[in-house]
Amino acid sequence: MAVGLEQFWRSPARQLLAYPSGNEDSLIRRWAELQTLGLESIDSYGPGTLCGLQILGVGYCGVVLRVQHQGQARVLKVRREPAPQESLQTEAQMLLRANGVQVGPQYIAHSDNFLLMDYIGGPVLVDWLQASPSNEAIDKMVSVLIHQAYRLDQGGLDHGDLRCITAHALMPSDTPVLIDFSGASLDRRPANVTTLVQGLFISTYIAKLLRPRFPHVHKADLIEHLRCYKQQPSSAHLKELLQYVDLS
Repeated sequence: MAVGLEQFWRSPARQLLAYPSGNEDSLIRRWAELQTLGLESIDSYGPGTLCGLQILGVGYCGVVLRVQHQGQARVLKVRREPAPQESLQTEAQMLLRANGVQVGPQYIAHSDNFLLMDYIGGPVLVDWLQASPSNEAIDKMVSVLIHQAYRLDQGGLDHGDLRCITAHALMPSDTPVLIDFSGASLDRRPANVTTLVQGLFISTYIAKLLRPRFPHVHKADLIEHLRCYKQQPSSAHLKELLQYVDLS
């Protein structure tokens, strides 16, 4: 259900603009800031409910809403008040950098307290896996994720949270999209492939779900391939890693 901006502002959901503090001065400033983004409406949509509005999610850094912008469904991230970061400027820059190597949802616009990007439909990775996809679909998912992580490595951007891949990949049309660059950095040595592969195959719930498809993948051997890749993150070592996983 689409909620017009004025209707949103007159409802209890306005508190989401400065969640959880609900500071009135912050609400007024952010309301003015929100209107600069050119939104048409805010959707009551998503698996969670906060302040009477259905939402896509709420995390340590922000509240995530689905909105309408230029006739398209978009995602709006609202910086929490207070939040660890002073603005969403850095996250927006990280998303733009990821887009530069064809990774992540498409950046649309941002301000200090809002980040607007394309809406990515589809289930989260863990739900997709629990729906028993085909072996071919699983192979494609793992291969695409690893190649996305490799492009981030080559682009000098460390995502920072790929070990917990369950919360950072969506599956529209059975093709994974990495999301949430709030912890990303250009200052750390990129470790996207190594952390992602560990999250996929070693001691995680995702690894348990993938085990029947990849019974030949053993921790000690995988770590050795990751060690070689970490020492020299080249296309040759990536190819050797994919061959070991049987995705060449």
